[in-house]
Amino acid sequence: MRKNALIAIIISVLIVLGIIVYLILSPSEEKKEDSTSLRKRLPFEFFEDRPQFLTPQQIEEIIKEKGLSDEALREFYKEYSQYPDFSRPLDKKMLDLINPWYVDAQPLPVILNPNLKNEKALQEYIDKLKKEGKSEEEIKDLLEQEFKKYPQFLFQLNRHTITYGDTIIGTLKITDNKGNPLSYDVLEAGIYSDRHFGNTRVATPEFNDAGIAPDEKKDQVYTFSWKVPSQDKKYWGNLSLKVKVRIVETGQEVELERGFYSSPFVIAEFLNQFDEELKDGHLIITAYLDVKKECEYHLQANLFSVEYDEPTHWVYYKKILTPGTHKIPFTFWGKIFRDKGVEGHFVLKDLRGFCQNLPFPASWFGDPTKVDQIVNAKPKDEPLFFYIPYTDITYKTQRYYRMNEFSDKEWDSSEKREKLGSL
Repeated sequence: MRKNALIAIIISVLIVLGIIVYLILSPSEEKKEDSTSLRKRLPFEFFEDRPQFLTPQQIEEIIKEKGLSDEALREFYKEYSQYPDFSRPLDKKMLDLINPWYVDAQPLPVILNPNLKNEKALQEYIDKLKKEGKSEEEIKDLLEQEFKKYPQFLFQLNRHTITYGDTIIGTLKITDNKGNPLSYDVLEAGIYSDRHFGNTRVATPEFNDAGIAPDEKKDQVYTFSWKVPSQDKKYWGNLSLKVKVRIVETGQEVELERGFYSSPFVIAEFLNQFDEELKDGHLIITAYLDVKKECEYHLQANLFSVEYDEPTHWVYYKKILTPGTHKIPFTFWGKIFRDKGVEGHFVLKDLRGFCQNLPFPASWFGDPTKVDQIVNAKPKDEPLFFYIPYTDITYKTQRYYRMNEFSDKEWDSSEKREKLGSL
């Protein structure tokens, strides 16, 4: 896979503009992890659509260090398949799973050069430089020097996805190119719809820098907030919070933007009802889900140790569900408790889930008579996902579990044996 720093800079600019265009992956600057830290987090498959715990950059590091020999792949799979793909070890470093609704923002340049204002202009500018004989390294250096001249902005949101009844809260900080805070006035702010619905303005967020909640204090950092008002389609999909500001020190007017996903429909709801049992040495906690819409649901949850205050498991459950109340059995693999050396009470939390917006009934999956209709189904001109509304419901186990009650057996299945036999 060809990578270079020039593309990394291009992607950064596109993110600033809210354009999700991934031309190529940028190189990792992360420190290499040793084999011990990678243990039990190896991918089930490098290129399958399954839950994974390694970034593409980390996978690349493994390949660089160990190669892609049959022996290496077999060893990777043996390490991974100690536990099933639906019940995996969880630790505090897995931030995207520990805090699944949050993504940390990074400071980005306030683009002032018209040649870099959008994807088309940027590409034309790069093509022009190439025609002038500039190498990719020279273009990279030119862009880096250009960006260093600009102020920076940090637009942090409380959530990357909001659901019905939720409030998106964003804080905007602007600094000069040396990191010193800049004062600014907000001239205009708006919430804009998904491209499927015309990228039109659909709402006006509240905002202030006067210490009025949710703003904490007057500090040259404005706080913006907006609550999903209804289950209207226009509030669905990849929305944008766009803010036009005037930088006091320079008098420049710029528009800054931060995207987020909005799923305003109540397709299902987790109920505050649970069962628990120990079966074959594995802890099973059953959650109850009130389903409103038939869908193939992808459900997840985390488990934490009460006594050790540590995460232990991430679990995944997928099934086509029809309207009504359904029992969702989350299986927490016994060997993970044993390998982590934890016992006691446990708390189930971070219940979440989504389903795809399919152009055909989910019940058609697995029906051989529907294959042609599935293949020929016309894609919907709508956003791709529905999310189950956010919930802070948790469940603490009713009793203390001793470590020797949990199974120390590795996961076994015909699929695993077949996979090992083929490697």
